[in-house]
Amino acid sequence: MKNSIILTLLFIGTIFFVGCNENSSTPSSEQSQLKKVSLLYFHGDRRCKTCKAVGALAQKVCLSYGDNKNVGFFDINYDNNETIAENYGVTGSSLIVNVNGEVNDITVFAFQNAINNPTLLEDKIKAIINQGLSRE
Repeated sequence: MKNSIILTLLFIGTIFFVGCNENSSTPSSEQSQLKKVSLLYFHGDRRCKTCKAVGALAQKVCLSYGDNKNVGFFDINYDNNETIAENYGVTGSSLIVNVNGEVNDITVFAFQNAINNPTLLEDKIKAIINQGLSRE
């Protein structure tokens, strides 16, 4: 199971990574490096206001880590990447924080707070990232 997750992340990192400072989904050799902490934002072709808010906030948090090469943001359209979505059990818009292969699915919390309490969501994402970065 753990090997499957790692292989999936390597695949995502190679094909679909969007760096925190990038606005496109075009992979580059620098972007293909797997991050210690990765924010995986899954969405479909059509997104509601809340879906957009979750993605924007996750990317904003990633940007707040500046040039930290250990934190990355992945914007994944599950309509075009069904295999990756299946590997994570994603059937709709989702937010997952992956810390060295440990999957933290915070989708429900994200959708409950992205619009009405974005600071709470931002704090939760940062707490998971900071805990992941402090691990050896």
